[in-house]
Amino acid sequence: MTSGRVPPRHRLPTITTLFDGSDGEAAPLSATLRDTYDGPLTFPARRPHVYANFVSTIDGLVSYGVRGQASASVISGGEPADRFVMGLLRACADVVVSGAGTLRVETKATWTPWQVYPAAASLYRELRQDLGRPERIPVAIVTASGDVDLSLPVFRSDEVEPIIVTSRSGAERLSERRTDWVRVRAVGEGEPSMRAMLDAIVEETGGGLILSEAGPRLFGRMLRAGVVDELFLTVAPRIAGRSEERPGISLVDGTAFDPGDAPSARLVSAKRSENGFLLLRYALRSAGHGTAAK
Repeated sequence: MTSGRVPPRHRLPTITTLFDGSDGEAAPLSATLRDTYDGPLTFPARRPHVYANFVSTIDGLVSYGVRGQASASVISGGEPADRFVMGLLRACADVVVSGAGTLRVETKATWTPWQVYPAAASLYRELRQDLGRPERIPVAIVTASGDVDLSLPVFRSDEVEPIIVTSRSGAERLSERRTDWVRVRAVGEGEPSMRAMLDAIVEETGGGLILSEAGPRLFGRMLRAGVVDELFLTVAPRIAGRSEERPGISLVDGTAFDPGDAPSARLVSAKRSENGFLLLRYALRSAGHGTAAK
């Protein structure tokens, strides 16, 4: 494992661990990454392991839902600690998963660690080398319709290995276009089930650690299917509020749980940034199934 250094002009964020009850296999963080994260980053040994990452306001909004200001970065305000952890989680992942809806908002995203937090780019690259991860980041975009803009950076970047997981009709739609540089995986008819989607991603990438950066709608479907094991949630110290004119978008959208089947969570760790952001980590339990089903 390399020790890793950051150029002096780049100051990494200050993160303080308030509580850490995590266990499992520790990622081979360099001394600098470990010091910045204020401790080890571990993952349970069982694979596949799906962990999601969001940033929300105190009152639970992950997007203002306003045209031109719907991005998660508007919620976080570009908080360095949030972006550092986002990059760290991407660097550890075998594959990053997102959806077509998120892609329409985050049009410039490539889901690489160094894009979200360039100051730690060399540290993230060293970590991926130590983990035996490929240089190109596998990114799976889930879309039932196959209606995606193939000119976007995630499909054109030399640092990304793009995969589209779609329905058979979506794959047919894509086959009518030149997509030889993008892998397309067809999964069933209509909207792919979350279990079939996950199985296809694992088969395509060998993914053991799967990071979901899917939006609230796809995340809700994943929760319903019980395929999410952990949630990393940054809480921004601001309140967005709601109104009929400005309802905003919460952590889960398009899926509602009854009291008897609502997923529960166990706090795994809590950290604080110097700017007052909380960096929380939860292990998720699907009702009646213990931890998220495999």
